Amino acid sequence: MQEIQTDGGERPVRRQPSSNPGGTPTARRLPPSDRPLPPPLPTVLLSVAGLTPQVITETLYCLLVKSDPPVPVREIRVITTRAGAERIRGQLLDPRRGYFHRFCRDFRIPGGSIRFDPDAVLVLSGLDGRPLEDVRTPADNAAVADAILSLVRDLTRNPEVSLHCSVAGGRKTMGLFLGMAFQLFARPSDRLSHVLVWPPDIEGHKDFFYPPPRPSTYSMNGRAIRSRDIKVELAEIPVLLLRERVPATDLETQSYTALVARAQQDLDRLAAPPGLILNRGSRSLRIADRDVPLTPVEFAVYDLLARRRAAGCGGPDCPSCPRCSLEAREFLDAAVHGEISRSMARMAVRDQRARSLPGWPRSGDERFLQVRSRINSKIRKALGPGRWVDRYCIRAHKSPRGLSRYFIPADPKQILRE
Repeated sequence: MQEIQTDGGERPVRRQPSSNPGGTPTARRLPPSDRPLPPPLPTVLLSVAGLTPQVITETLYCLLVKSDPPVPVREIRVITTRAGAERIRGQLLDPRRGYFHRFCRDFRIPGGSIRFDPDAVLVLSGLDGRPLEDVRTPADNAAVADAILSLVRDLTRNPEVSLHCSVAGGRKTMGLFLGMAFQLFARPSDRLSHVLVWPPDIEGHKDFFYPPPRPSTYSMNGRAIRSRDIKVELAEIPVLLLRERVPATDLETQSYTALVARAQQDLDRLAAPPGLILNRGSRSLRIADRDVPLTPVEFAVYDLLARRRAAGCGGPDCPSCPRCSLEAREFLDAAVHGEISRSMARMAVRDQRARSLPGWPRSGDERFLQVRSRINSKIRKALGPGRWVDRYCIRAHKSPRGLSRYFIPADPKQILRE
């Protein structure tokens, strides 16, 4: 009988003999390869299941028995239909005969160390709120997608816990939606997998839920299958992680369909930079489908640099020639102040910051750099991370004289006004 340690402790570190016996203790810095690995994070196993709850204990067997070191599973959550929930309650969670409790006894897993009870089973509902018997209609699909998305969103909020998702059970669409939700929300520490069982005849056998620690024999289609000949393997599924490519506000609020569409727009933006529209009426920038509201002073400064860029040399990859850019000291000139003031006058707004423009020369380039920082921060917050974000920020480039020139790298042909 095999005993499983589930407390996730660190590996022991071999102590080296002291090179200074009897003297003052000295700290020895271990090279990276010799340093103990940090303990793995507590893990939640999330599985989709249909009428074969065996996939749950088979996955658990791979994580706790076959993995070295064992994955510290602390909780099991299951997404299923009404009929699937009945199977789970009867075949896994019955305190005496349930195979989850048998598994814990067989492998000496302390009682209560893994939370798995009827409350951990999410029964999918249709748009009318009734529990689903099966996933048959487009409306069922939409409801299932949003329910799975919501659960994965919630489980990935806690940075102190890892998520392991299994797509082995349930309807194919359920596994697909779980995989897609994983792709949208998963962090680097999370894992997605599918469980593989050989020989195929043993899958779905009413008495096989995991390879038992004691030799057993199963009868299947007129032949005997020995437990030692059964192979249960976990196949990890690599995916592209999109969490950092989608703005956090979208991740928190959108439905499955809307979130996929938003992620696709952001991916499309990586392939080709969208246009830049300056709207004086709303004092905002429009980039792709995102609005970046600015204060009057911020808009006037950005508008000044955008005009320089649009009327400059025309080179889409110009780093910062004098026609497309300004040096910081030029923002201290009266002529530039005049351009900014006239731009603000055309907006017909009052901004207390406008009164500070005549004082910019006395503060060096500090005032301009503060405005630049605020503009860039707003652009990055609105667009989220992406390959083209910096094309719309105010960039700095050192000239051969060592002075910084400031410019907007956007293609001049893509700078428009409303």
